[in-house]
Amino acid sequence: QLASETFQRRIDGFLAAPGKRRRIVIEVGSHRYRLKRRTRRDGTFFGTLTLPSDVLAGQIDQAARIEMRLLRAGTNHPVHVESTGDIFYAPPTGLSVISDIDDTIKFTEATNRKALLINTFLNPFVAVDGMAEVYRQWQHAGCSFHYVSSSPWQLYQPLAQLCMDHGFPAGSMHLRYFRVRDEMFKRFRPLRHNSKVAIMVHLLKRLPERKFVLVGDSGERDPEIYWFLARRFPQNVVAIAIRNVPGHPLEDKRLRKLRELGSGLTLRVFDAPAELADLVPALMHRVQAT
Repeated sequence: QLASETFQRRIDGFLAAPGKRRRIVIEVGSHRYRLKRRTRRDGTFFGTLTLPSDVLAGQIDQAARIEMRLLRAGTNHPVHVESTGDIFYAPPTGLSVISDIDDTIKFTEATNRKALLINTFLNPFVAVDGMAEVYRQWQHAGCSFHYVSSSPWQLYQPLAQLCMDHGFPAGSMHLRYFRVRDEMFKRFRPLRHNSKVAIMVHLLKRLPERKFVLVGDSGERDPEIYWFLARRFPQNVVAIAIRNVPGHPLEDKRLRKLRELGSGLTLRVFDAPAELADLVPALMHRVQAT
């Protein structure tokens, strides 16, 4: 199986040779923005853009998506375009869904190390039946989506393709920055949990006026992470939904801890995604009333 096309495609991003650190220009519509920092040697980069309201208004499509193009600094002709991508816009107010990926919308078997690696690198990605349909209903009700995973950023393409193939709503995707020299197999688990918490805290801080629904699963530490976030951001987190992973249901002790958060927070533990169909419409009335 190591010679399979799937494995070669999945592992390719981890094996890329280091390159030169480059200046990057991001083009949105007819506007160009030069990032202050060069790329890292692995080609990744971080930066902040401040887009004028007229640029946003002219570029946002129905999925709240803005197309951008990456150019090498100092070049102007379209032939020099390096890559294209999307920016997802969430208005200052409204309802957002922060959704875990592994074992929430995608079968991963994260509690089993061997199965986790096989499902990540060898097997075709498989979506959890019914989750895309529920999320589309929530999208039609007015939700924005943010997908969060401890998976390395090198797996962005197959994860994005899974979401597209199964009709999950478009949204921002937040993955873990990872380098092979970080000793993948030695430090895998602690890095995963810390990175997920940091990503979600960042989202909640950046969107302080929005309300959030946190969707995860019972397989690992989503209930504990979401309990922490609800305690830290009580005005923002309005609902938590936990999928019971077959063979690893949410135990009474963990459930009691979530229930201690109080009646102001809606809690759902579900086996079938259809059980969530009415969750967001009810929350929308609360959000619009505040």
